[in-house]
Amino acid sequence: MQNIPTSPTQAGRSAISLAPVSILMDSPRLPRPAPSKLPKSSSPDGPTPGLIMIGLDDRGKPHASWFGSSDIAKAEAAADLMDMALIEVNGDELVAIAAKLPQGKLFESGKAFVPFVERETYDRLAAHLDADYIAASAARVEAAAAAAGAGAADYAKVSKGETKGRQPSDWSKLMVGDIVLASEGLDDGWWEAKIEEILPEDRFRLRWREWPELEEFTRGIVDLGLLHPKHVDA
Repeated sequence: MQNIPTSPTQAGRSAISLAPVSILMDSPRLPRPAPSKLPKSSSPDGPTPGLIMIGLDDRGKPHASWFGSSDIAKAEAAADLMDMALIEVNGDELVAIAAKLPQGKLFESGKAFVPFVERETYDRLAAHLDADYIAASAARVEAAAAAAGAGAADYAKVSKGETKGRQPSDWSKLMVGDIVLASEGLDDGWWEAKIEEILPEDRFRLRWREWPELEEFTRGIVDLGLLHPKHVDA
């Protein structure tokens, strides 16, 4: 019995490549290319950078983020509140820098979320800042460092029992080691607590002064009371 060749090569002919065709006669589907990632600064239907908020925190760490043109008024108020500066995004260099920055966020408190950035990025943006602002910012950082050093020394003395915790008279000057008043609720009254750590967004990690064995807790600055400057422990 004669064998029927099952392929062109078996019949001694050269191989022939045929385009794949499905049984439904559809053209073959090619893999779709992966979608390209949009830069952080833009999206098809989202805002584009109109300005950049930049500044140093009290520890000298650089921060920067961009905001859309529709948020200019609120961003200006937040910058004033946070001792930061604003740079209008114009020109190729600033557009390129803004494209690599995270988008900022405005809070109901009037402040803004402005994340950390690399020092190199900050230095490039600082070239667009006013010299007076740079000098004032440096002075603020130096003053904060000096205050932190003094506060750390005072806190060490308080921890060792060498001195009592400081009783601040101004909410804007609260420091680690200070004694403030906190409450668990309207029916619980107010009790003395010691500031253990200063957290972001005006929040504080505290420990009850009279019950140090209890767990630490956190409170916002608006939920703290201050002792009278002339208060003396009984």
